Amino acid sequence: MLSLEDARHFALRSLDRILSEAWHADGRLLHVIAYADSQAAHREIPGMLDDYAFTALACLDAYEATADLSYFNFARKIVDAMIARFHDETSGGFFDSENKGALGALTTRRKPFQDSPTPAGNSSAAIALFRMYAYTNQASYFEIAEETLEVFAGTCEQYGMFSSTYAIAAVWLLEGHTQVVVVGNDQRARELYAAAVAPFAVNKAVLKVSDSAAAPQNLPPALADTVPNLLLAKEGKSTAIICSNFTCRPPISDPDDLARSLHDVLMAKAA
Repeated sequence: MLSLEDARHFALRSLDRILSEAWHADGRLLHVIAYADSQAAHREIPGMLDDYAFTALACLDAYEATADLSYFNFARKIVDAMIARFHDETSGGFFDSENKGALGALTTRRKPFQDSPTPAGNSSAAIALFRMYAYTNQASYFEIAEETLEVFAGTCEQYGMFSSTYAIAAVWLLEGHTQVVVVGNDQRARELYAAAVAPFAVNKAVLKVSDSAAAPQNLPPALADTVPNLLLAKEGKSTAIICSNFTCRPPISDPDDLARSLHDVLMAKAA
């Protein structure tokens, strides 16, 4: 966590523009929102699988960076649209395009798996689904993600480092998720947040919310069912709650205790 506020601000502004100009309420996400040539004719080019998966992941990142629930809501809408438009209900996995109005060889739909040069669409989609499952406890997200990994399980080792994103998705499948919710606005809350973000884990998320925001209507479904109830004994102190695979530990108010407890949780998952 580098605490580069300029980078955070620019990233959020960039995402906000994509959501404002590329996303449509009917579930369409555009591939292009602007051209370098200001005189170029504007054409609506439909988004590909990668566009949906990457934008959903960016929205979840933005939610975790800001605790602004609108980003989570956008992520869920985009993930649902991704499933509706690209998921192969017969054989599993995701196609790269909707195959609407394509000509010639472009009518051939494929299921992208190789990370070259960017993370593969199917593996990225699976990660987005696992992350969405962690916030909603909606089984269908997990089932589609698991099914997607199964489609490529027999060939992934042939791709070597070009299946790295698949390996990350497999961590989500095998180890589940860990979430740390820090509640408070004072120096102790900042210390708790620093302790929570310090250890690296691809399947860990950290949220920092104010006391007023730690209410069911301001949290994703899975956290709304547990976190507010655990805060009843908060006694006015800034605190942190570790949740792992929908099971939450008692609130912790000491940063060192949080670091030790989080280490134990992460090590137990990796064992």
